[in-house]
Amino acid sequence: MCPTERQPDSPRRLLVQDAARRADVDHKQQLVAGLIAQGKAEAVLLQDPVNIAWFTAGADLFRCTTDTSRTSIFVTPEARLFATNAVDSAQIFEREAFGLGFQLKQREWFQPHGELIADLCRGRRVLTDVPIPEALAAPDRIASLRQPLTELDVSRLRQLARVVTYAVEATAARVRRGMKESEIAGEVSHRLIKRTVTPVRIQVCADGRNERFRHWMYSEDRVQKYVVVSCMARRWGLHAAVSRTVCVGSVPEELAAAWNNVVLMHATGQFFSRSGSELGDVWKKVHRIYEKFGLDSEWQKSDQADVIGFTPNECQMVPESTVPLQAPTAVYWHPSVGPAMTGDTVLVQEHSVELLTTRGLWPVMTVQVKGQPVPCPGILRLKDRQSDEFQNGTERMDETAADADLFDEHTDSRVESVWELDLASQRSVLEDDDSGWPDESVFR
Repeated sequence: MCPTERQPDSPRRLLVQDAARRADVDHKQQLVAGLIAQGKAEAVLLQDPVNIAWFTAGADLFRCTTDTSRTSIFVTPEARLFATNAVDSAQIFEREAFGLGFQLKQREWFQPHGELIADLCRGRRVLTDVPIPEALAAPDRIASLRQPLTELDVSRLRQLARVVTYAVEATAARVRRGMKESEIAGEVSHRLIKRTVTPVRIQVCADGRNERFRHWMYSEDRVQKYVVVSCMARRWGLHAAVSRTVCVGSVPEELAAAWNNVVLMHATGQFFSRSGSELGDVWKKVHRIYEKFGLDSEWQKSDQADVIGFTPNECQMVPESTVPLQAPTAVYWHPSVGPAMTGDTVLVQEHSVELLTTRGLWPVMTVQVKGQPVPCPGILRLKDRQSDEFQNGTERMDETAADADLFDEHTDSRVESVWELDLASQRSVLEDDDSGWPDESVFR
């Protein structure tokens, strides 16, 4: 290369304030101010990373947390500040919470974080989500502020649900006889982390293992006939989950029979997840279906549904629960009958229920509930590569769709975890370039 030859300038990067995120944080500070007034306090101290993610509209400080909290947020009606150490402060203010109106109080990493918190709380009546001697513990009251979701939360949850669905369905579509459960789990994890989404729980249950172990994770056992692939993942502090089943070759009779039952519970739960309904009342509708088809003992073998959001389980669906669904909120329905297990995340809105974990490529079974069609996932049937046979059936993906690269994972795009933009670009913070995703992209 000639000494005078000039290389193209590298794209410059600039931290850009996100107005929608700033407005979301301002709104949540008003919610906290209301709690302060109600509790006749002067401030609220947030130390749980879950509540920090909620309050900051998505700052992920889980990776900054060790066995004890090293970062906290101190909120008064008029101000908000991060209490942290000199190691994490740059990451927080430049990557996780840029331009959100926070002040900073920090100490060196080797100075106890508890001393910094004690200084902030001294002489004040403070409510906290993690019990400490210097403040009044109010974890339940603080957690209640996370429901219902905000407009920004809902928008992000939709995007997250598409990514999680993509990761599970793309992985399931490539299952082959003889694959290890752990291999399948690794592929799901790869597709998520590649897009800056964190796997929280992955279940891969081969050949009916989940009938005995409903909360099985994965092992080195190999798939022979069919497998259930389930995943819950986190991004911006929010959670979404999905479960899919795939068969290699023909569907075993016991699985097909169980599947025809489990989708009835799944559809009923989705349909009756209405804003204002108490969880116990929704459960009664589902329980009635279990009884009607002689499966009353099945519901006792595993949990059925959870209200999810900034935790995997904001509230569990249990009999006699009086907790109301507050729109907008998300519910993960995951009923099971014998070897059949299905799962989808739905968004409970004011006058409707929106299925979030769908991409239009997976086989669908339609169940009529009160005369209304409710879509439920079917079983994906793949060619057995050893025998190259593909049996006919109504509940399968079209052969060309299964063989085509519709679940392409060879992309460069990511859900950017920092609020940065190329100076020459006019795109929004989370918009990806066209070259990265195929037409079937989860973000389209």
